[in-house]
Amino acid sequence: MLGVLAIPSIAAAAPIEFVEQRDSYMIFRDVDQSVEYADWFNRDPFLAGYDAVESGFLAVHPDDSQFMVMFTTWELPPPVGALYQSVANDVHGIGYEHIAPEDAVIPDEGMGYFDDTPNSQVQGFLHMNHWTNYLGGDPGGVSDNYISLVFGQELGHAWLAFVYFDQGQGLDNAMLGRSNAHWSFYMNTGGSPVQGHEWIDNGDGTFTAVKQAIYEYSDLDLYLMGLLPPDQVEPWFVLDNPTNCIDSAAKDGSCAPLDAFLFQADSYTVTADRRDITIEDVIAAEGERIPAWPDAPDAFDVSFVLVTRADEVLDEGQKALMDAIIGRSIEIFDAQTRGYAHVVNRTAPGQGGDSSGSGGDDGPGDTTADDSGEAGTLGTAGDASASATGASGTATAGTAGSADGSSDSSGDAGADDGAGGCGCASTPGGGAPWLGALVVAAARRRRR
Repeated sequence: MLGVLAIPSIAAAAPIEFVEQRDSYMIFRDVDQSVEYADWFNRDPFLAGYDAVESGFLAVHPDDSQFMVMFTTWELPPPVGALYQSVANDVHGIGYEHIAPEDAVIPDEGMGYFDDTPNSQVQGFLHMNHWTNYLGGDPGGVSDNYISLVFGQELGHAWLAFVYFDQGQGLDNAMLGRSNAHWSFYMNTGGSPVQGHEWIDNGDGTFTAVKQAIYEYSDLDLYLMGLLPPDQVEPWFVLDNPTNCIDSAAKDGSCAPLDAFLFQADSYTVTADRRDITIEDVIAAEGERIPAWPDAPDAFDVSFVLVTRADEVLDEGQKALMDAIIGRSIEIFDAQTRGYAHVVNRTAPGQGGDSSGSGGDDGPGDTTADDSGEAGTLGTAGDASASATGASGTATAGTAGSADGSSDSSGDAGADDGAGGCGCASTPGGGAPWLGALVVAAARRRRR
């Protein structure tokens, strides 16, 4: 994608420079535009851009986070709206070996185990794009819907969605949709941020999907994240042979492709064949998750940074809004996991360098959030009206959906097949980026 853009040549990436400590994040400046113009979708330039962020950050902050989240004061090149890139993985049973060879950044090492950050414990990098994309329609408000979708999906890509299943006829990838890293449009996920839908079985061979105000992880999601034991994962289903789709974006009854996402109408009805799937079918294909609940971590150390251009200065009101975005992102993620997991903000004053939850101590149902507070609620904070459109695409970026939320059923692909990272398509002319193609991830918690 970035290869066709007019991007200045950066001879050497200078580390970002520290500017200010805020209540929930740290501000840095991109002194030479090496971060702004980094090519995040190919291995060597990604590592150079990432090193400029990590080295500048670690110069002023302890190495104590598994995930680094970067917001910026500029937009990623359209149509990319946000991205996640795994930089380490040692988890088995989440289907990582299927996706690793398709990612242009990750080295393909057999089962997908690798570590590109041997000198730190970072396992994933989230580029969240321009920070104002997460604001709501009301002054001072944030968009719960958009945060639950984009932050939930990007962080979810650390474990999701790559698994196959086996019902006695060999490996089957019918659960997968866009980029083989998201759930299929026709999978019943209950409204996961990693896509699929909450499909209602009407009992007459038709099924209806409804829109979500807030996206929440499914039982399968939570199992793959290490937060549920397999015996607590309820069966789910996928829809085969969809026909007679009813959606105001497709008057002729044509059906969205597997890699589509959201739709324009308030609901989406389809005639299809239901295929039930169990967690045993997934384990038959992938093996058991290792580490599994309750040994897998249930607290995730995250550092949040805002990177500005060298000459940019934010006012106090803008800085406070950024604090609100991060605070709400943490609350919503905790609630999206039903309180089984929580984010520990390592860039909050007093958190950096502290030890944090090693996971495995609290079983499902325990919502105590250790040193990060109680699990967040899904109540609305500010305007939650922003919605994401489904744009089909490849591992780099999907084509932008229409601003009214219609699904992209054209099957148009993103710019570069098999490239690394993940992207969200953005609406022309600015505004919140609507969901496009996202990609790969993996989970690793290296012990200190």
